[in-house]
Amino acid sequence: MKLTHYRQELRPRHVFATSQGSVDYKQTIVVQLEHEGITGLGEVVASALYGQTLEACEDALDSMLPLLGDDLFALESIIARLIARHGDQRAAIAGVDSALHDWIGKRLNISVWRLLGLDRPRKRTTFTIGVADMAAVRVKVDEALAAGYDALKVKVGVEHDHEVLSLIRSRFDGPLLLDANQAWQPDEAVKKIKALTPYKPAMIEQPLRAEDWREMGRLCELGVAPIYADESCERLEDVTRLHGYVDGVNIKFTKCGGIREALKMIRVARGLGMGTMLGCFVSSSLAIAPPLCLASLVDFIDLDGHLLLAEDPFEGITNTGSILELSDRPGLGIEPRRT
Repeated sequence: MKLTHYRQELRPRHVFATSQGSVDYKQTIVVQLEHEGITGLGEVVASALYGQTLEACEDALDSMLPLLGDDLFALESIIARLIARHGDQRAAIAGVDSALHDWIGKRLNISVWRLLGLDRPRKRTTFTIGVADMAAVRVKVDEALAAGYDALKVKVGVEHDHEVLSLIRSRFDGPLLLDANQAWQPDEAVKKIKALTPYKPAMIEQPLRAEDWREMGRLCELGVAPIYADESCERLEDVTRLHGYVDGVNIKFTKCGGIREALKMIRVARGLGMGTMLGCFVSSSLAIAPPLCLASLVDFIDLDGHLLLAEDPFEGITNTGSILELSDRPGLGIEPRRT
């Protein structure tokens, strides 16, 4: 058995920015798990928000092989061992979790979503319009609408929010999700969110700093739109902690550690009557396929990380406008793009 990895370079089609910073170039890590002549693939998408660097992820990956044991089908035990040893490097765990599921699916000649007993992944994703000057926003919106995207997510929390939203609403009347990325203080957020009412947001994500999660309850009471936690919700225990303070949670594999942990978070959130969303960071389609496998279980998906790229080094996800779909090919159904 071999567990290897390498870095890959990704470039967004446009500079991708939020209220917290911008990205015009990114590296992620491709994980390869080889056993019995079969290779399972995964992608590590590190985020400094959660104390993850590429170097720390690589160090963790280099010590994970002995923790896999001799039965790759024993997923729950494997992931528990990885979390016990590397719980602070959930992005690296998510990459290995992906490679394990991909390997098992290929070994059994079945797609991962069938392996999990789920419906075929076919769901509408939002397409994200990042923070930019008005000229760039116009270009991004025009491109998105021309490509047939019929659900948009807009990064807010900057001075020209209303100019941006007015422009978008003048051209688009579909579902509009707003993501503030921790931009506001609690009292400020009350005023800001009330002012967003005319734009009819379908959801507002993480308006406050992660540590101000208790204050999000009064934002829910405003009734402008459901309030979802992102940076405040990393792992399973956060779902129960946030119950009663937010309407829903955004689950990302970089934060939680992959399919096994995300399934637990979704089930607990749904059991508590909370909304659920699967999100992502800028990445290739190799990192998008694992959460997409779970799409039938959640209310929203924001899995457009690969759609933001100038060129995706992997293929296997089809999209018609905003509708993302996975095939029934074995494993994740993702392969390196043919040149």
